[in-house]
Amino acid sequence: ICLFIFSCRYNARYFYENNPELKQALDQIQDGYFSPENPELFHDVVNSLLENHGDHYMLLADYDSYIESQDKVTELFKDPITWTKKCILNIAASGKFSSDRTIAEYARDIWGVTPSLKALPHPHEGRPGTRNEGEVPTITHGSSASLHEQGKK
Repeated sequence: ICLFIFSCRYNARYFYENNPELKQALDQIQDGYFSPENPELFHDVVNSLLENHGDHYMLLADYDSYIESQDKVTELFKDPITWTKKCILNIAASGKFSSDRTIAEYARDIWGVTPSLKALPHPHEGRPGTRNEGEVPTITHGSSASLHEQGKK
């Protein structure tokens, strides 16, 4: 489609108008087929793809290859032995994931900030910037706080 992205003039409507299956899917979303109780619920989804130079990630251009890949997945899933083997190999080959590490990398590499080791206050201690900053709520008989305190006894 585009050999050089920087010179590409992507037109999402071209893919919409020239792929009957894709057009039907988007029209059904636009017409409320998947949300009959609120037909306008997903209008923004379709509009973000088709209007005002939308579809920044060129999703509609990838539709055919996505469907081809999904068809391969469907066929593979029909063979439980091969499916299981591929799942296990995929898991074994995946790297260690840590949300803490990922957030630290985003903070450092993308946002350019250093993490703070300052502990956040407990929810019952009041929050900085609120009207009752630093105040501890009084515990009254029958409140959820008093029930929590009773559970500690």
